[in-house]
Amino acid sequence: MTLVLATVAGTAIAAVEAPADYVGKVNEMIHKSVVYPRLAKMREQEGTVALAVKIDGAGAAADAAIETSSGNATLDNAAVEAAKNAAPFPAPPGGDALVHLKIAFSLK
Repeated sequence: MTLVLATVAGTAIAAVEAPADYVGKVNEMIHKSVVYPRLAKMREQEGTVALAVKIDGAGAAADAAIETSSGNATLDNAAVEAAKNAAPFPAPPGGDALVHLKIAFSLK
């Protein structure tokens, strides 16, 4: 595991890169909690948001920050909310963990 100190949206996030199997579980949980914003659907807005989610040793979402914006604040906010709403996660192996993932909002 690697200790990472990343700056995302002006916020320093320090945590250990999570193992692939743990990332897969967290990714699945977050994707299940994604809600496509109604107004974005009506306006046919699409985009992909890249997130960094710091998970503390107890499995709580300690921080969720946008690494790459979709270009649409509504979709970006929905991605961050999905990460927060999916918690609690399983306790990460070795304490705090950093998970990177992408959420695609697509009407197709």
